[in-house]
Amino acid sequence: MKQTVLLSSALLLACYSANTSARRGPATGVSAKLVKANVARVQAATLAAYRWFHANPELSNKEHKTAKRLAAELRKLGMEVHEGVGRTGVVGIMHGAKPGRGPVVLYRADMDGLPVTEATGLSYASKNKGVMHACGHDVHMATAIGALSVMRRLRKQWRGTILFVGQPAEEIGRGALQMLGDKKFKAIVRRLGTPKVALALHDAADIPAGQVSMLPGFAHANVDSVDIIVHGIGGHGARPHKAIDPVVIGAEIVTALQTIVSRRLAAGTRAVVTVGKFSAGTKHNIISSRAELLLTVRSYSAAVRKKLLAEIKRVAVNVARAHRAPRDPDVTIKDEFTPAAFNHIGYTKRLRRVFSRAIGKANVKRHKPSLGGEDFGRYARAFKIPGVQYKLGGVDPKTWRAATDKTALPGLHSALWAPAAELTLRTGVTTIVAALLDATGSTR
Repeated sequence: MKQTVLLSSALLLACYSANTSARRGPATGVSAKLVKANVARVQAATLAAYRWFHANPELSNKEHKTAKRLAAELRKLGMEVHEGVGRTGVVGIMHGAKPGRGPVVLYRADMDGLPVTEATGLSYASKNKGVMHACGHDVHMATAIGALSVMRRLRKQWRGTILFVGQPAEEIGRGALQMLGDKKFKAIVRRLGTPKVALALHDAADIPAGQVSMLPGFAHANVDSVDIIVHGIGGHGARPHKAIDPVVIGAEIVTALQTIVSRRLAAGTRAVVTVGKFSAGTKHNIISSRAELLLTVRSYSAAVRKKLLAEIKRVAVNVARAHRAPRDPDVTIKDEFTPAAFNHIGYTKRLRRVFSRAIGKANVKRHKPSLGGEDFGRYARAFKIPGVQYKLGGVDPKTWRAATDKTALPGLHSALWAPAAELTLRTGVTTIVAALLDATGSTR
């Protein structure tokens, strides 16, 4: 992220910074006891919403029933609701009732499921064959409903506006871009004003429920998809000398690509070039005239991303030329790019203090950066504001303590992923409420 963005974000964040007594609620004028009581009051409804979302998952940009249910829940809270934003997205607007003009806070939850056949055995398991909320977006939506319900109950305690974004298509990396590019969304932002901060959470299969984890700086990677088509000259498998075998060329390209990170980047640079698919040919004894390689490429900085993509093309072209291929490979960088997600350093530190007051310092952890992709970072980039996405623990604490090999526990995108719903949701609602109260300046 550019230095100018970081500096302007820090100035924006400073506009509402405040210190409060540890005896009060999470950096706000609302007591922790009051927040806890209200979280408890909405817990049953939050859990019911979660179970409905879990049982009715829908794929990216097909979240029609999901969006209708989410919009209906927001309307119950008296929110101004807009549907069909960014294709199937939902936008909800809630205003605080405390006198004075407050900030606009963008809070996002994603909605789409994955093409996974559920194997959890839950009584509320997916009803849609081959589709599952295996990445926790059901948790995200239910947490949002619970948190917004609490914020509605506490409206007289805060000022400003919550701009809630129910986002589609996160799993294919397009949802945030669809929302930001929609004329309806742009009109809403013009009317309300530019958000001061952007906030989101993501459930985690490597943290016990009851805990959250935060990381300042890069939290998720740039994600690029690259297609390479290798051209050869086909022939009989018994006469390879009369052909130019694209499988051999492709195999050498795969091997050579692995030297980009290890030999072309500075030692310690975090990056990945993975060949996810290699296909060619139709029959045992036929040398194909074509081979296809599909790559995923991960990086953090713009400079490293640029170098990786250039090196991929250089390697593919020159390996093919060394084998006298009839033409250079076609190297296509797909338009599915997802930019790296950067957690604003100052805002992350602030939220760490806020969450420590809300759920206890021992329950606020720090994790390592991920080379996974997440398009939430687009909101902070688009508005040039501080943004933070934190991890919400989902593993049953007893299961976590009993596991000798924690890496063997079901992870995100697994057909077996089933968070400890009640504790996960309670912690999610508590921390989101704490963050929203802090961002809306409930002390003033």
